[in-house]
Amino acid sequence: MSVFAELKRRKVIKVGGAYLVVAWLVVQVASIGFPAFEAPAWTLRVFILVVMLGFPVSLMFAWAFEVTPDGVTAAPRSRASAGIFFVAAALVTLAVVWYFKGQPSYREGDIPAGEGPSVAVLPFANLSGDPQQEYFSDGMTEELLNVLARLPKLKVAARTSVFEFKGKGGDVREIGQRLGVSHIVEGSVRREGEHVRVTAQLVRVADGFRIWSDSFDRELESVFTLQDDIARQIAEQLEAKLGVAGTTSARAAIDSRAYDEYLKGRTLYRQRKEMPEAIAHLQAAVERAPEFGAGWASLSLAHESARWYTTPEQRAVLGNALAIMRTAAEHAMSLDPDAALTLHAQGNVRRGETRYAEAEQLYLRAMQVDPTYPDVREDYAELLNNVGRHEDSLVAARELVELEPFVANFWRRIGDIGISLDRRALAEEARDRMRETDPSYPGGVLADFYFDFWHDRIEQAHEALAEAMRFAPATAAVDYELFQWSEGDASIDDASAQRVIVGGRPDYAPFAAHRGDADIYFAAHEDQLARYSYYFRYALPVSGPLLGDPRGKEMLRRYGFVAYWREKGWPAYCRPLVDNDFECGPEEKKFRVPE
Repeated sequence: MSVFAELKRRKVIKVGGAYLVVAWLVVQVASIGFPAFEAPAWTLRVFILVVMLGFPVSLMFAWAFEVTPDGVTAAPRSRASAGIFFVAAALVTLAVVWYFKGQPSYREGDIPAGEGPSVAVLPFANLSGDPQQEYFSDGMTEELLNVLARLPKLKVAARTSVFEFKGKGGDVREIGQRLGVSHIVEGSVRREGEHVRVTAQLVRVADGFRIWSDSFDRELESVFTLQDDIARQIAEQLEAKLGVAGTTSARAAIDSRAYDEYLKGRTLYRQRKEMPEAIAHLQAAVERAPEFGAGWASLSLAHESARWYTTPEQRAVLGNALAIMRTAAEHAMSLDPDAALTLHAQGNVRRGETRYAEAEQLYLRAMQVDPTYPDVREDYAELLNNVGRHEDSLVAARELVELEPFVANFWRRIGDIGISLDRRALAEEARDRMRETDPSYPGGVLADFYFDFWHDRIEQAHEALAEAMRFAPATAAVDYELFQWSEGDASIDDASAQRVIVGGRPDYAPFAAHRGDADIYFAAHEDQLARYSYYFRYALPVSGPLLGDPRGKEMLRRYGFVAYWREKGWPAYCRPLVDNDFECGPEEKKFRVPE
């Protein structure tokens, strides 16, 4: 009788197959049950090992004994057949071990394939009964996210990505999959005067199972301790389940009214709304708590952003933005020098001072400190594009929108790079994402117009602007009037158009170039916080007729571009010459102006 027939007769094959099926089911149940009862990760590995060792034992038992009407008896066997059997059993056992050795010590799906442990903090629900307290619950979410981001080896979903799901509900498993994380933190905040009650829970994305939850009651003056306590407990849970070790450093208590002002200011700053009010709140925060480094850094950053979201009259009231930014950033540096927020603020000051190489290094340090902080990545990508490193900028911008795919302004960075490189597909990709994210966002509404107008394709620009006026007339109205003015339309008030260009957004300067008004074009770039974007517009084809104006090269020197290029390398549009001279323009035209 053959060995196979003998194995079949003694029911060894049947026993082995049944054991494998039962073992697989038991391991699947254990992978769910062990974490549910907070068992350490090693216990599941030991359990799987025991199950594997039981397989050859079951085979040997089936070979050695037979079940007969008289009971279990020893089976007759020959020395040769026994040897063959044990070789076969060893091979099968090795195959089973090979299969099970890849089984994780956590439930499959806890960690997305190819990634480390990760978590997203969904916006905490405001249960205070007062919609005006929304800023507080949002602030709690953001601060908790920032604390968790400091844990090594833990990927934390960025702020704007998680806030995309605010108030929308939905299955945490689906949300977690969209965010690409293994765990979700969610909870609620109830504030009554100076008392705060927070509930939080940690949910596993793979099956929606809640693996930890707790409630916390604190006075507002100890809000930092509250945030640190929640983060510490979450870290302990993740360490137990996934091996994420780390501690959060304790933070000093802060005046509760100062923290309130800080959260109100940060909320408006984040939304880029009512920037003078945002600055007033942040100023009040640091006046009440001058030891609050994050408050000083946020104040500096808000003054920089205000340049793009305020009127000339509002900016005059706010004062010298660069001087205030510098003072606030220095305060932040003296208090919290290694924080990403501080490094970002310092980088923006250096950029405003046209010290681009230093700004670049500060941005890179901030990104290293907190890889989940998107704002600094946006400024880094913008800086690279503005100095002519377009391909490097594209890499940085891709990383930005991968981290934060739901922010129209971040996609604007890719749109600007598409313009710099004259890549229509890139510009259209950014346009579609901007419109999808925020249909009223000017960068998306006018994307096609900017792309053709700035490349001096005037006929196509006419068509694109007409389409933008049909799509969003209120958003496109200013650009429409300025375009008409640039084409010599006498019905547009000349003085009014000039005020808008010189005192408004630097993006309006190309209208003056198209009209042939060099004085207005160069005056539009004299603003302190608009200088760092000068080369971006200077290199546009629409600005070509002004390349022969000596002011163009003088500004490139004065605004720090030439110094940066001599240190970091020249862009394709400009080239060094002898005697410390240089020229800019397309290679085939080679515009050059004597010193």
